[in-house]
Amino acid sequence: MTSPVQEDQWDESVRGKKMSDASGRVIFKYQMPVLEQFTMKLPAGAEIIRVADEKGMFWLWAVVRTDVPDEDRTFWAFKCGGKIPDALSLKYVGYCAVFVQQELGLYLFEEISNG
Repeated sequence: MTSPVQEDQWDESVRGKKMSDASGRVIFKYQMPVLEQFTMKLPAGAEIIRVADEKGMFWLWAVVRTDVPDEDRTFWAFKCGGKIPDALSLKYVGYCAVFVQQELGLYLFEEISNG
């Protein structure tokens, strides 16, 4: 039985020229939307190792496998003093800042299942 093929997520319009065709276990960089709640496709089991803001954009780095299918991962961003819904199970992944007349810091969390 063959395993599902991972879709190539490299979008040069937002990520620039693809510099490597390495396969197996690699570190990839992904652009995140600047939203309060969003879903991203990442390879199954991707380990998030860093998030950062660069030139007004939010980025996520993860150790991924190129030979596994993608899965949807849900993220939330909260500002200091913002209400975090009690019903959510979350894991902190990092902090990014966006500038809208002044710096607005957003704390990023991944929604995790209770299973």
